[in-house]
Amino acid sequence: MNIKQLLQSPPSETYIKNSSRFITALFILAGILYYPTHGYGSVIVLCFAIFVLLGQKILLSQANKDFREMYMAKQKFEQSQNKDYLRYIDARSAQMLRDNKVLSDKAKKEIAMLRDYVVQYLN
Repeated sequence: MNIKQLLQSPPSETYIKNSSRFITALFILAGILYYPTHGYGSVIVLCFAIFVLLGQKILLSQANKDFREMYMAKQKFEQSQNKDYLRYIDARSAQMLRDNKVLSDKAKKEIAMLRDYVVQYLN
């Protein structure tokens, strides 16, 4: 097994890009900084790594919530034919694309499918 295979991030199955490469780099940096800084540099870098992981967790839970709500709105539209649900899907998906810069390819594909669905019924 070569080093490239070891550093390759796992396949992305979530709505947020994987940060494992960045976290690995931070761990390596913490190890390098341990002796020159007597451990203080390592603590700072590891705190930053925890901050990144918590941020990723928050973004992932928000993206999951947003997708769940959009699919629920799609289901409600199919039941009631109320176009307000489609407008919600359109507005929410546009906001997600604008605000969240770490969306995975899976999330972008699902947003594109939902937006195509909205365009189909709104026009």
